[in-house]
Amino acid sequence: MDRETTSEILSTLKTPRSVSEIVSVVHRRITEVDGEVAEMERSGLVEKRLERCGVGRPRVVVSATPLGEEYLKRRTELDNIALRATPAALKRATADAEYASRLRARGLDPFQLFLELNEHVRSAAGTR
Repeated sequence: MDRETTSEILSTLKTPRSVSEIVSVVHRRITEVDGEVAEMERSGLVEKRLERCGVGRPRVVVSATPLGEEYLKRRTELDNIALRATPAALKRATADAEYASRLRARGLDPFQLFLELNEHVRSAAGTR
């Protein structure tokens, strides 16, 4: 998933929208948005459903899931943090990014793995 496109799409989903409506807001190609929405759906960030609007074929609309809303909230918070990184911190971040790339290459979602790890830590600490 492209984080920038994911955030753009999620920010448009205050109300459910069709893919073509999302395309008109984010000004990207329909194939790019459609592919990103499909990947976001597999990751649990959005869900698609049929919506009837009068006579005729129902339309498919996309809406953010609670996980998608949380993703956008956290992404916005991170974007607003001023970086004060040391060289050691930058090296660590580079290593973390490389690790995340290796996870994605194996077909794993680093964000989903982070959420699962976080849940295990909370359970182990008894803070649930």
